[in-house]
Amino acid sequence: MRYVWAAMTAATFLLGSAAPATVSAAPNEDSGLSIGIGIVCNTSEQMHRLVGLRMDGAEVPRAVKAVNIEARDPRACGVAAVAFMSDKMIDIKAVQGKMVQIVRISVVAAYDGRHWSRVPAMTQYALIDPEGYAI
Repeated sequence: MRYVWAAMTAATFLLGSAAPATVSAAPNEDSGLSIGIGIVCNTSEQMHRLVGLRMDGAEVPRAVKAVNIEARDPRACGVAAVAFMSDKMIDIKAVQGKMVQIVRISVVAAYDGRHWSRVPAMTQYALIDPEGYAI
């Protein structure tokens, strides 16, 4: 992926959880920016595939690995801590009894475990908790 990877502790937390890998982060109403940690993918097709694998019972690490192998890109999907603006809801799905939205986002900054860095705006696809922003 074209972003800086999240802190290892965040990755460990997310990859080990049974949830669909969304972590709530309230949006800043003034700027429209949100900050979150979760799974992001390069394309909506990759995110749909990942969600489908999760719906079939695959754990997050296995689902991410399968999507990356199919995409022939080891960074097609992965865990990231990013600052982003939601762009458009693509789909809504139920994963393990919880509703999640697949949303197109515009990433503007990334966290590498020590520092936030601005990145050129890039389109990614994330899972958003309908109760609040999350990635």
